[in-house]
Amino acid sequence: MGIPERSPSAGLQSANHHPCGVVMLVTDKTQLANHLKRHGSELPEQRLGEILLQHKLISSTQLDAALTLQHETPESGRLGAILLSMGIIQPAQLQQAIAEQLNVAEVDLDTFDFDLDQLRSLPEQVARECKVMPLMEHNDFLIVACADPTQHELLHLLSFIAGKPVDAVYADARSIERAINEHYGSVTVETLPEDEKDDPALSLEQIKALAEHKPTVRFVDNLVEDAINRRASDIHLRPGEKDVVVQLRIDGLLQDVRHIKRSTLPAIVSRIKIIGGMNIAERRLPQDGRYMVKIAGRTVDLRLSIMPTVHGESVVMRILDTGQSLRSLEQLGFSDTDAARFLRLVSLNQGIVLVTGPTGCGKSTTLYAAINDIRKSGVNIITVEDPVEFQIEGIRQIQVNASIGYTFARALRHILRHDPDVIMVGEIRDQETAVMASESALTGHLVLSTLHTNSAASSVTRLLEIGIPPYLVNAALTGVLAQRLARRNCPHCLVDEAVPDHVRESLGLCSNERFSVGKGCARCDNRGFAGRIAVYELLEVTQGVRRLIKANVAAQDIEEQARRDGMRPLTEGALELARKGTISLAEVYRIRLE
Repeated sequence: MGIPERSPSAGLQSANHHPCGVVMLVTDKTQLANHLKRHGSELPEQRLGEILLQHKLISSTQLDAALTLQHETPESGRLGAILLSMGIIQPAQLQQAIAEQLNVAEVDLDTFDFDLDQLRSLPEQVARECKVMPLMEHNDFLIVACADPTQHELLHLLSFIAGKPVDAVYADARSIERAINEHYGSVTVETLPEDEKDDPALSLEQIKALAEHKPTVRFVDNLVEDAINRRASDIHLRPGEKDVVVQLRIDGLLQDVRHIKRSTLPAIVSRIKIIGGMNIAERRLPQDGRYMVKIAGRTVDLRLSIMPTVHGESVVMRILDTGQSLRSLEQLGFSDTDAARFLRLVSLNQGIVLVTGPTGCGKSTTLYAAINDIRKSGVNIITVEDPVEFQIEGIRQIQVNASIGYTFARALRHILRHDPDVIMVGEIRDQETAVMASESALTGHLVLSTLHTNSAASSVTRLLEIGIPPYLVNAALTGVLAQRLARRNCPHCLVDEAVPDHVRESLGLCSNERFSVGKGCARCDNRGFAGRIAVYELLEVTQGVRRLIKANVAAQDIEEQARRDGMRPLTEGALELARKGTISLAEVYRIRLE
């Protein structure tokens, strides 16, 4: 089989994820072996600076400055390290330029024909920590893929672990991570204990043995770590008639990541029950649990839900990264003007401000962003949540516990005796909580909370339906923010979007208006999306709106008045983002409010 060669300029044009071209791209073991035979002993033909100049990653002036610094201060290190310290190039660009300089092959791990037996030459934990992927043996050398093939100390360490000399080729760091998740997972799955009969009458000792089997423990740990590394919000184990589908929810979309035998499910579920503090002998009733795990210095809270189905127990694990950094409103997608309007509402010394929308639309994240801003003013902030999703230094956060009767309403009664200035209630779910929150807002407290409604205007009617008297809503409510999360287009693979006629008609758009969508590339794992952005409408309760708040008021009347008072509807905000290319028109159609 021939080796596909490409010039550096062709590499720049055809591979969006490459910071510079690499001489050779190989996709299987035969091509890699041929390349190693041809180029294994060649010396570099170009200097690093020449390669970086050729790919226009640096200018001649920048190169001269770096070389001058290297000459005047030899302790500053090699040219690549100097360029990094000067902020001229990125680490990935340097690594790939060095790979080209050394004539090292680049391996396409997404198509490479892995030998699962070869993966056992390096333990999975070593592969993850060192960010390497075993590929094949060649001339008694173990060939591994890594992002920096020049790490000689790393290669010596891997040689010691593998018991044979190790040589390296280049692969993108993210593709290495994907390959480890996919292929090492297959090795682990092969060793999982199986319960072929799916016997519900297994003894407690047998169930524990299944759960504590090393491959079972390793599978669950790796699954959680993989999900966290991919920024997933949920892990799903969905049993079917023939197998079990493992899914991750990333940027709001469920993605299949692997399939496992149905007979291995009891062992996995038993392990999840143990770490979640659930009854491992109970397989007929739904159960909920919780597990705290530390990964790379971060504390992650897992909320576990297990439900019996006709094909076995279904599992959903919700991932809450309690230690992640808080975002500002601007980072969430708020314009400067709307961020200022919202912060003005949450800076008042009394009243209720609500954030509404469906589950998973980022309501709590928005409230945390607001709290992070107003806590700088020295006010006493207390939150009552279920669960506590972010831990914020300097404020008191309370976790409700319905199993012992410690509900939102009960917690509120005690909080009011604790001299708060600002109270955040995780969610208004019932009349008692709603009335207490409203009364607290009238006695000199600012109350922030969330509510499950579709639009800002319907939040007013929802409060009335819960049972709050109209006069109390009128006096206490100061503002409502309704929001959704739209998937951002990947900026590296934008193409023109093909928009169906019914979408244009529904949104009132002309036929010649053009929009963009992500096609899918290596940087976005071929999804076309890269993160999410908040789309919102902000209703300020003006005098005109207050005059409408009566027992039988229609949400449409409130919305029309709010528009007259300056509220920009959510759909219009989403359309503005689509016209900028930030999101696709399909996303606007998906989250639109009629």
